[in-house]
Formats: sequence, structure tokens, C-alpha cells
Amino acid sequence: MQIRNATDFSLKHTLESGQSFRWNLIDDAYYGVVEGRILKICQIGTTLCVESSATEDKTTFVPFLQHYLDLGRDVPKILTQVNNDAYMHRAIDKLWGMRILNQELWETVASFILSQNNNVSRIRGIIRRLSERFGEQLILARYVDYSFPSPEALATTTEDELLACGVGYRASYLRDAAAAVVSGELALTAVKEMSYPEAKRELMRRKGIGEKVADCICLFSLGHLSALPIDVWIKRIFETLYFRRRATYHEIREFAHAYFGDRVGYAQQYLFHYVHECPNWADVEHLALIETSITACGRES
Repeated sequence: MQIRNATDFSLKHTLESGQSFRWNLIDDAYYGVVEGRILKICQIGTTLCVESSATEDKTTFVPFLQHYLDLGRDVPKILTQVNNDAYMHRAIDKLWGMRILNQELWETVASFILSQNNNVSRIRGIIRRLSERFGEQLILARYVDYSFPSPEALATTTEDELLACGVGYRASYLRDAAAAVVSGELALTAVKEMSYPEAKRELMRRKGIGEKVADCICLFSLGHLSALPIDVWIKRIFETLYFRRRATYHEIREFAHAYFGDRVGYAQQYLFHYVHECPNWADVEHLALIETSITACGRES
């Protein structure tokens, strides 16, 4: 089927920006597992051509996919709100059309527990092995993948089984989260209805979910654009661009919310992906783009 009029949208930038770990580019199409089905998506101009391994009802599937890809949000307006300096302007211009996905909550919780002290390649490999072992096989034409394991499946695993998938020290965190979902102690339906501060606090009650992981879940699944996940990269970016010195997580969080406002989640994602796409992101020419902003915000070292 086709989704037309996907304006101000880049499938490439959205799916390659580190938000999700399930997408693979093959020829000119992206293959990924989304909520128990394989999707194949390619973009031609403002049209998305989509195939699914499941039998889809177009009347429900199209709105589902539009929500997943964040197509219903006025992202150009958001980007205008966070386009506060020449550096940010360059990132937005290069990555125009990147959107923040609205991913299934349980998979997002588990995936970002696994993301701690990890890189994207290793995270993808762990998730693939977990899905092969504890998920269900899915087939679309000759493409084979696996659904993400349910909380019930992971709650009954042994630590050795998880260690065999490369989970490492995160095994106990993953089993704890799965068991909490199964028992209702972590009620995902209720979390979806919470405000950003409430959802973050609730998530951080779980062992292995600190502030960064909770913010990733809030941003990449729950749609809380005020969430600011600060990993080593975001810390380095803000220290290099805006502080020009070492800064605490608290300082970065305070500055970022004051500077970018309640859509800071979109700002950080554009900065994060730009830095990974541009090896010379911190050269003299780039840093000169932001001098005025540093002075105006009183963030000189």
C-alpha cells in the first residue's frame, strides 16, 4: 500500500538516527520489525510504499504507521522553535525531515535497558539474538526476522540463557523489568497516560533504569518531547558547542531546557545525528557558528 503526502519527512534520516535498532537497509528499501510484523518501506518523493508480513486493514494500519513515523506532528513548527543558532540551523538543514519515532513501549523499555554502556552495532546484535531465541519467526517474501520477545517470554528465562545472547550484566535488569510488567507492578498502560515527570519517575523505580534510559523511553516511545536523554555523546556535544568546558549533567539539562524549550527532545536528536553524520562537527568553522549564542547565554568558559 502507499502513504501519500508524507511531506517534510525523510525515511532515511528517521530510521538511521539511532532511535530504533530493528531496521535494515537492503537496496532502496528499509526492512524492520514493528509490533509483531515485518515492514518493508521505501520512499519516493513524498510517497511511502509499504509492504507488511501481516494482513493489514488499511483503515487502521495507515493511521498506525503515520503515528509510528510521527507524520501527524507539525515538525517544521517544532524545528522553527528550536532553530536558535547557526549550528542548529545547519543540523536541521542537513537532516531535514528526520522525525522522532513513536515506538512500542515494552520493546523500547527493554531495548534501552540493553543500550547501557553499549554501541548501536552490539545492541542490534543482542536484540537480534534475543528475538531469534525467544520471539516468533516472521517472513516477508524471502526476508526473515523475529518478533521482539514478550515480557512473559523474558520473565521466565534464566540468566544463563540471557547471557548466551550477549546481554551481559544487563540480564538481571531485563528479567526484573519483564517480571514487573507481567505482575502489573510496572503497568505500561498506566505509564502511557502519565505526564512526562510522572512517567519518568515510574520508570526509574525499576532496577537498571536510570535517568538517561528513562528519558530515552519517554522520548522514543511516549512522545514526551521535553525528555532529554544525556548519554556520553550528548554530554560531549553540549560541552563542546555551548559550554566550551566540562559541565555536569545538571548544568546541561538546565541549559538545554532553557535554551531549546519544551521541544528539546527534537533539538538533541538533530544534534546527535548531525554529529554522527559529520566527522568535522567540532572544527573551527563549526564552532564559529555558535559563538554568538554562547555569549548571549553567558556560557563562556
